[in-house]
Amino acid sequence: MNVKLKDIADKTGFSINTVSRALREDSRISEATRVTIRQIANDMGYIPNVVAGSMRSNRSRTIGIISADSANPFFAEVIQGIEEKARKANYSILLINTEEQAVNERDAIRLLLGRQVDGLVIAPVFNDEENLALYRELTIPYIFVGRYVDGMQDHSILHGDVEGQAMAVDHLLRHGHRKILYIAGPKNISNTIDRLQGLKQAYHAHNLEIDESYILSSSGHMEDGYARVNQALNRGLSFTAVVCFNDLLAIGALKSLHENSLSVPDDVEVFGFDNLAMSQFMQPRLTTVEVPKNRLGQKAVEELVRHIEDPAYPYATVNMKPRLILRESTLANHMDNNATH
Repeated sequence: MNVKLKDIADKTGFSINTVSRALREDSRISEATRVTIRQIANDMGYIPNVVAGSMRSNRSRTIGIISADSANPFFAEVIQGIEEKARKANYSILLINTEEQAVNERDAIRLLLGRQVDGLVIAPVFNDEENLALYRELTIPYIFVGRYVDGMQDHSILHGDVEGQAMAVDHLLRHGHRKILYIAGPKNISNTIDRLQGLKQAYHAHNLEIDESYILSSSGHMEDGYARVNQALNRGLSFTAVVCFNDLLAIGALKSLHENSLSVPDDVEVFGFDNLAMSQFMQPRLTTVEVPKNRLGQKAVEELVRHIEDPAYPYATVNMKPRLILRESTLANHMDNNATH
């Protein structure tokens, strides 16, 4: 049966106009009435005519999501938050992965613009000139989630990369570590730049010089964590701790250390970053830096919808606070002021 607005009006006792407004989340209709009408409409199997609605409002009620790395569970958790908030705001999403490639990002933006999305949530690569030019030309709202590009930081929802990495390295330095192997992330994203800054900030705070030979680059994937630790050991580097750009690298590092008969944390301590759901199920359980991934996604949609519905709403950088999660891959198990088990 094709349920019409009139059918819902007859069932609820409200006018067709009230039903229509309630189903469009019109704020002129009380929240209680909107909930009642939505529930009855759902029970009746009502399917909204999105095309007709978008023609009336000149909006598609669709948000384009440009995610960076389909192999990284970090983005799955962020996207979950995006979906939850979009659903509550009565928006649909279209999702495209770029695999951290600038050209894929440009193609995704153009494709989504062709689909008439109302706004974009993007995990951008860093400072690609063609992409920067494209952002400047956009006539719809856009938010950068978890990253930034130069000159457009006010479009970003960030999560304390500098501070979080500095906290992790400071924790190790305060507990006597001086030979720390650092596995950095991909060079073309702002997170890598900021976390390297956090590493250097912590060393500077302890009046220590960094040995650049202990900083290794990577793609940010598990296999690189495994390979980089193997390479360091094969080069004869001596280290008492491994700090990784993310949890995926740390998982690979744990495997390499195990295969090389190095005990974690007794011989080598390991720090991740992101606090992926899987990190607490590693053996040993991974010490890491918490990033509020679900909240990050929700906040990105919350800000974007404000810009969609009020073009005059000002852009402003949002910074979320990181915190240490101390588990079994590090020896110190005391509670810092900004850490937890």
